[in-house]
Amino acid sequence: MENEKKIEGIFSVINKYAMYYGLLLGAFWVFRYLFFIVAGAGVSDRFLFLFYLLNIGTLLLMYVFFNKFKFLDESKPKGAIYCIFFMVLMSFYASFLEGAIMYAHFKFIDPAYFSSLVSTSLKAIEATPRMGTDEAQYAMVKEIVGSIYSSKFIYIAIEFVKNIILGLFLGVILNFVVANVKKSS
Repeated sequence: MENEKKIEGIFSVINKYAMYYGLLLGAFWVFRYLFFIVAGAGVSDRFLFLFYLLNIGTLLLMYVFFNKFKFLDESKPKGAIYCIFFMVLMSFYASFLEGAIMYAHFKFIDPAYFSSLVSTSLKAIEATPRMGTDEAQYAMVKEIVGSIYSSKFIYIAIEFVKNIILGLFLGVILNFVVANVKKSS
């Protein structure tokens, strides 16, 4: 019973900090995405360069937030599993803000952008040769794949999943890097 309360307390702390730092990371991702929108409007390619350059800021922010969480209590740092879970949750919460700005971009700011984004995928689907299936099945599969690629919701959901995988990957990598840095110092 006492062990369950301890685990519940740890997860509520992880959730609390993941929400807080996820909000900050999500605000940064919204700021970064604004450069993408401006570049897509044709103002200057420099904004697109800044958008990609700010991806380094994402890595740095996640590193800082990871360290702050891991060493909340200097005498007793958090374990690897808790830190990985924190990174995944932080990416999950940050993805909500990024998904909102992406939806606003696709729906209200520049609706034609999404059509041009998926047009190359749809052309590739049309050019795909039929391999050993009859014409009816081939047409049905092309229609299904085309509807998947042309859905704004699915595109945003895929970005959401990519962000969560990024959090998992960075959580694992940072556990090794931070553990080795702290041992050597």
